[in-house]
Amino acid sequence: MKHQPLRQTTVFIVAYLLAPLLIHIPASTAFSASITNTNTDTMLTRRTPDEVQLEIKDPVDPTALTQAKAILDELRTTDSSSQQSSSCSPTALLSVAHRLGDIPKDTPNSDTYIVTPDRCKAAFDSLTEEERTSLLNIHGRVKAFAEAQRKSVVDVEVDIPGGKAGQTVSPCKAAGCYAPGGRYPLPSSVIMTAVT
Repeated sequence: MKHQPLRQTTVFIVAYLLAPLLIHIPASTAFSASITNTNTDTMLTRRTPDEVQLEIKDPVDPTALTQAKAILDELRTTDSSSQQSSSCSPTALLSVAHRLGDIPKDTPNSDTYIVTPDRCKAAFDSLTEEERTSLLNIHGRVKAFAEAQRKSVVDVEVDIPGGKAGQTVSPCKAAGCYAPGGRYPLPSSVIMTAVT
């Protein structure tokens, strides 16, 4: 299979992305830089902010959101004294992982996939002094940078034609992180994700 040069491929990708915005380009000039377009038609229609409809779309498919919420409800354990969800049930997590095909159904027990805090501490304690020191140093550097970075991210709102744009920084109760394993396990990725 012969590959197109990167530059030509990029032109086609950009052209494909811009195609809905174009009004009319004669076929003979569409992708040729050597032919001058003598067509006097406007390529893009100018619109004022008042002519543009405000279209707010839900970024998440409603069906996917309903399915995700059902899985999260299934995973949460409930504290009987307060009737509030407190954490993720390891048994429920394995059940969902089996059902979705993320873990083979013939897995004998959860020890392979669920790592308790005690096992984490035992693994850390089994490291050499040099390895523990390296991890603690990495943690300290990442934490210092993350704290400085967090101070630089603030709520902001600016007026733009037709409305406002901005960002709000809000805390969340919990977050998950991906720990790369396989052939190239990267403890630094876990530290950067978990610490920040």
